[in-house]
Amino acid sequence: MLPSSLVALLSSAAILSFMAGPTLGATDFIDCNSPCNGGDANYELTASIRTMPMMNYTYKGRTYSREGDDTFMGPTMRVAPGQSLWIKLRNEIPMDLNPKQVEIEEYWEMLKKPGEKIKYQYYKEPVSKPEYMKVDHPNIPHNFDATNLHLHGLDVEVHMFDPVNTHNPDAPHISIEPGQCYCYRFNVPHHHPGGMYWYHPHLHGSTALQMWGGMLGVFYVDGPLEDEMAAFGVSNVHEFVIWDPALRAVHNEPSHNLEVDRFLLGQTTLSKIHPFLVNGKYNPTFTTAAGQVLWLRSLCATVENENTFIVYRQGEEDQPWDDAAIPFWVVGSDGVTYQKPQQKHILVMAGAQREEILLQFEEPGTYVISQQGIEGMQFFDMYGHPHNQILATIVVHELEAEKSSLLPNKPITDMRFTPGYDPGEDIQAHDIAKTETIVFTMGANRDQAPFPQYYVNGKSFAPDRIDFFAHPGEAVEYILINGNHNVHPFHIHVNRFQIQEMGSELSTETYPVLKHVMEFDPSVWRDTVVVPPNGRARIWVQYKNYTGKTVFHCHFLAHEDTGMMSTLFIGPPDYVFRLEENLPLLIGVAVGMVFAGVIFVVMGCRNGDQQTVYRPVATMNELKVKAQD
Repeated sequence: MLPSSLVALLSSAAILSFMAGPTLGATDFIDCNSPCNGGDANYELTASIRTMPMMNYTYKGRTYSREGDDTFMGPTMRVAPGQSLWIKLRNEIPMDLNPKQVEIEEYWEMLKKPGEKIKYQYYKEPVSKPEYMKVDHPNIPHNFDATNLHLHGLDVEVHMFDPVNTHNPDAPHISIEPGQCYCYRFNVPHHHPGGMYWYHPHLHGSTALQMWGGMLGVFYVDGPLEDEMAAFGVSNVHEFVIWDPALRAVHNEPSHNLEVDRFLLGQTTLSKIHPFLVNGKYNPTFTTAAGQVLWLRSLCATVENENTFIVYRQGEEDQPWDDAAIPFWVVGSDGVTYQKPQQKHILVMAGAQREEILLQFEEPGTYVISQQGIEGMQFFDMYGHPHNQILATIVVHELEAEKSSLLPNKPITDMRFTPGYDPGEDIQAHDIAKTETIVFTMGANRDQAPFPQYYVNGKSFAPDRIDFFAHPGEAVEYILINGNHNVHPFHIHVNRFQIQEMGSELSTETYPVLKHVMEFDPSVWRDTVVVPPNGRARIWVQYKNYTGKTVFHCHFLAHEDTGMMSTLFIGPPDYVFRLEENLPLLIGVAVGMVFAGVIFVVMGCRNGDQQTVYRPVATMNELKVKAQD
């Protein structure tokens, strides 16, 4: 039994811990009848279930769009640099909607006969019962009906954890349950680059499934690019949003015949229908005129795939792209405009990347944009996935004489734009304060769920563990290492970076598209980079003034949901008293105090005894002195 003094001390510590804990975690939750419109720009998003036409089917999916919209995507949002932005997110997703949370039994059943030729541990039989599996519970896909919001690529307050801009290291994820509403408040800095961004959910465990269901939308920060394009006579502009829904046919539902696959089928690509869609359509058609500039604002919103962007004359897509591909120009990436166009004949894009692409055709005809060449490199020599296909068709017609105004007033190569970042802002080697290594790896233990296992520096994600620290204004070098023969796109929240090096141990002769994966320009600012298979990337990050608890992760979202994510804290965290961390110290102090009390009592007793023992001696001396007197 603990001494009463220790009990009192521990009780006081527990009270302090409670008082210092994250008691303000719900400050941005609001009553759904309350407004959230105090910004310069105000929007309201509703996460719900909608049934809508898609391809030749009727599709039931999670979405931000509303009844009557002609797209699965949420509303396009815009904001200007220097403005405040408020977004009210309402969750109307019904509770207990299929698909349900992944169960351990599902993993166990799947692992008895794995469906993919991945480097599974075939030499080892799985455990005989699902209850014998080792389970990493925080990284089992879950929370499918709860949600939150991430503004991808924007330089704004950190907003993964509750509340927005939290500095509490113990802050939980923002998790908006069915029937709840949350008011996001942001301040967009005056110097923010203008360009294309996007938004999507980011609640750990449910991000991939909700993105497969269609919860995404386009976001623009106003800047000079649109006006400068118009001044050059470029007016034929379209969004080009690439999306890879994991769908399955449903034969027992009269209201629809497609719905989102179960997580495991989506993750293992065993869905019966797994197309690449552009703007929610299969192989849509874009039109332009010979000599006219076609501006495609491209967003790769894929959940679990990378893809190529290659332009051919129709019928030549089987030709080697080095010979047959038609060149195009890129004038911006990940929301940051270049000063001058860069010519390409192939782009490799992974989930979350954006490219501002200009195409100009000299001759009328039919052309295609092709996805090809990734098979064998993306997932462990799994040839056939992602399968080659046509993303879109472009019909180029003759330019009518009276429509010469459609032509640009300057060749694309001579166009110049206001860069999103001044060249003087490039990070220099002498700015680097420290170098850290980030290693993405995958485990294949058939006795462990989730399966496969995904790690950062050998650890799966833990929301209450801070893995990396940085300071505002600090420039950091990260060595990104991919230990697997598959692709991992790296994304860091609310901070861009510049790529300094890329490489791979794989052969570009065996995988020709790999050399294009590794193309980079150190002056280009990105928020997502593909870390090549069995390869590396070296990046320099310049941290801005936004501070608090945030994350970086693999932007193959099923990888992130099952462990490939780490917490990053920018700036000093708030102090939070944790009883479990300080318990040894408290016990030591309490034991010391009890021991000191015992010593005090013992010494007091001894002093009393000494006075009793030596008192007769003192009395004899006093008598002797008196006798002498």
